[in-house]
Amino acid sequence: METRARQQVSELRFIVYNRALHPELFDIYHDHRIAKEHFEAQIWVTGLSHVIGFFKQDAAFLEVVADASLSLPKRGKLMSSPFRGERDQQFEHVEGIRYLSSFQIERMSRRLYAKVCRDLTEHGADHGLFVPFPQWASNGQVPFSYLDYEAKPSQLHVFAYHAFPAESALIKTQSIFELTREPS
Repeated sequence: METRARQQVSELRFIVYNRALHPELFDIYHDHRIAKEHFEAQIWVTGLSHVIGFFKQDAAFLEVVADASLSLPKRGKLMSSPFRGERDQQFEHVEGIRYLSSFQIERMSRRLYAKVCRDLTEHGADHGLFVPFPQWASNGQVPFSYLDYEAKPSQLHVFAYHAFPAESALIKTQSIFELTREPS
């Protein structure tokens, strides 16, 4: 599978699963694993999109930002929504995981967009996962995916930014995965 050279915000969806998905479903440009005593997490940068998996034994929550044309399984899908405005979601897993998310698209003037992207690029040089895509440059700017995270003993916080220079748009997601009870 090949990510199209120019992903568009209007074609992306925010999807939540309560199961793992196979990596062969995605073009993975960067793979990052996090291992804590009571949970594991995996972050895939999949172009100007991402997959975040949070796993506690056999229980899982997956956050997927993906192109709507991508053929993904229906089994385990809790929600699927296009990026329009701002939206908040919360799900509880019977195995003691709470997932909270907020996502939005922000369209800006070219000038403001350029400044925000410079700031994120500078911050991304020292924090989190910053993946630029120079092959998809537009308007003299390079699209990128930037995921900054903080992993605590029983929580994972992830802030994700996907920059679309052709549209002067930024997709932002904020996600919290937390264990709601002590593991046995």
